[in-house]
Amino acid sequence: MEGLSPLISVVLLIAISVIVASLIMSWSSALTSGQQTVISNRSEEITECAGQDAKIEDVYLDFTTNRSRVTVRNSGHVDSKIVSASLQNLQGVQAQLNTTLPLTVKKGELKTLEFLINGTVNACANFSQVRISSQCTTDFYRKKATNC
Repeated sequence: MEGLSPLISVVLLIAISVIVASLIMSWSSALTSGQQTVISNRSEEITECAGQDAKIEDVYLDFTTNRSRVTVRNSGHVDSKIVSASLQNLQGVQAQLNTTLPLTVKKGELKTLEFLINGTVNACANFSQVRISSQCTTDFYRKKATNC
């Protein structure tokens, strides 16, 4: 019984090696490309968030109209978008937000959020906190309101 000729065995060995190498290259290329897209998206998000700085500047409780006005300033380098806001009394009951969210606050701009405090905050001593959240950050205000 005769074996394969050395020439045919070398050609088969090279062909199988080329096929396996091309499969590995296409798999690793797809994997690398997918990871590059994920990393690129996260880098853009981190860069954008680093430039945002929306902070609560002041809280005013107006008991005659049963409204509270919360002043927010964006001192960051890019526009910020407020996506949630809450004002709470000492028992944790939230006042009704009267401002439509999301609220865009351009860089350097002041915006006012309005809450209906009827039935939730009826005196300065009953005020607990205000919290706002943007796409990237959260800020709390736990000091006394301006008019208290």
